[in-house]
Amino acid sequence: MTSQSWLADIAHAATALGATTAEDWQRVAGLLGLGDRPSVARPGPGTVEGAPQVGAPVDAPAPGTAKAPGTEEGTPTAADQAPSRGTQGSGTRLHPVEHRPVRQTGWSVDTLPAPRSQGTPDAVPHLPLLAPGSAKAVLYTALARIAPEGEPDLETAVERLAEAEPLSGIPRRPLPTLRHGVQILADVSTSMEPFARDIAGVVTQVRALAGTASTQVLRFADCPLRGAGPGPRGTWEWYRPPAAGTTVLILSGLGAVGPWFDPHRATPEEWQRTVRLIRQNGCAVVALAPVPERDRPRWWRPLLDVLVWDRGTTVGRVSGILR
Repeated sequence: MTSQSWLADIAHAATALGATTAEDWQRVAGLLGLGDRPSVARPGPGTVEGAPQVGAPVDAPAPGTAKAPGTEEGTPTAADQAPSRGTQGSGTRLHPVEHRPVRQTGWSVDTLPAPRSQGTPDAVPHLPLLAPGSAKAVLYTALARIAPEGEPDLETAVERLAEAEPLSGIPRRPLPTLRHGVQILADVSTSMEPFARDIAGVVTQVRALAGTASTQVLRFADCPLRGAGPGPRGTWEWYRPPAAGTTVLILSGLGAVGPWFDPHRATPEEWQRTVRLIRQNGCAVVALAPVPERDRPRWWRPLLDVLVWDRGTTVGRVSGILR
């Protein structure tokens, strides 16, 4: 029989043969290729060869073998009821093949070569705003105060004696000096963060010119009137001007550096009060701002002398700006 059999074929064949029990129906299904084919007894006289014998006994167990417990003669076993794997009706069971792991393949391309330099790259060299060759001369010209502390002025002494004026002291020629000291107000606000290294460089150069003992450095944010001090921001106090005769150097953008929408930006009124307070105490004040001349606010000029913090600033330009 072929495997192209259906349930309708089983029903038609079983009805024609007069099958009444489950064993008969199972024999019919096996003969049609839908189950295990039972053994058929040899046909007797008067029977057609190959016709199923209804009521024929199933294969008897071999002599000396015991029946499986719970089974009776003529009852199909689990092996008979279980369908075979593979092609329906072929009776061939499939067995699992040997398990083979997936073969591991290598990379299809080579890895990238190692970088040539294994060390940390060198830091970008700092280019100060003031020209290194003239920075000290520019700062000295901006901070020095003119005082009669030079060589004796013999011409002035002779003129006074000729007019019969008493000499209370020896007249001396005027000389720029930093003897009265310098106070540096360094802006450490967010707007001046890009110029932090330049601020540190100016502080070092001023200390080399005026001396460490004569140089006072106070840090502030946006405006000194909000608080200033030599240490961390938590230790800042109200700003107090230095002693009379001291030159005050302001390192700040004076409200013209940084984003315009910054809520902490100092106002012109705050800087006007600051400069007025310094001058009332008998001190000279000058500012060094990283702002080009074309971008300077108009209120700077009548307030104080502001030097351009740039490579183009020379001693001659400083002398022309100072009052």
